[in-house]
Amino acid sequence: MKNYSVLMIDLKNSRSYTIQDRNNIQNSILNSIKILNKIFENSIEKEVEFSAGDEIQGLFTSAQSAYLYYRLFSMLIFPIEIHSGIGFGTWDIKVDNASSTAQDGIAYHNARKAIDEAKKSLEYSVLFYSKDKNDTIINSLINSNNLLSTKQSKYQNNLMLLAEVLYPIASKDIIDYKNLKELLKFLQFEKKDDFVIDIDYLPIARQLDKENFYITEGKKRGLSTQISKLLGVSRQSVEKAIKSGNVYELRNLTIAILQAMNSI
Repeated sequence: MKNYSVLMIDLKNSRSYTIQDRNNIQNSILNSIKILNKIFENSIEKEVEFSAGDEIQGLFTSAQSAYLYYRLFSMLIFPIEIHSGIGFGTWDIKVDNASSTAQDGIAYHNARKAIDEAKKSLEYSVLFYSKDKNDTIINSLINSNNLLSTKQSKYQNNLMLLAEVLYPIASKDIIDYKNLKELLKFLQFEKKDDFVIDIDYLPIARQLDKENFYITEGKKRGLSTQISKLLGVSRQSVEKAIKSGNVYELRNLTIAILQAMNSI
């Protein structure tokens, strides 16, 4: 029987926000999932949407697509903190023409267990659960990725998101590359002389999988030069921000996570 993956996301400390802040955050989340659902339309079985209160969930064709969706979502709403659970398993109860909340199966049970454990944990904000022996390795890699990303500034996070538009980390046909450019609408940079990023003419290059015993594909030669020209700032300042923000290391970790998920 085919396996699927369920992504569940919940706001951390949602009750600590004022009503106005919660409204703003929910609007930001709605805008984010609207575009991400388009980007991941090739690999979503049931669109990501609000399920109850502040929780959102969706059903994906693979663990990799669910994680990549979570990764981009967390970048779009940065620095808002979230708990997440990714479950991998069968989709047993299928309700046609109904949302993800009406479905059920092992993938849903595993996602619920993952997010519940993440909420209780003092170390992990997101967990992956498939009942496979490699879950511990995958979760260690995911946690390392999150620890590095939470140390970024908003500017460094935006640079990483821009790098993702230019050189997306994805395999097979998980994402729609044309819709990926819509992410530029979420980026905020201080541009000199009203410099505008032209969405229609940005190059897109897929991350190709390479067989090797270590990972380097996350680093792209000439990326800082390319970004500096787009933003109208010096290459040195971009390179410094990319280095201090661990952008290349985070991209390499993401590739490692996807490869580890591929083994289950």
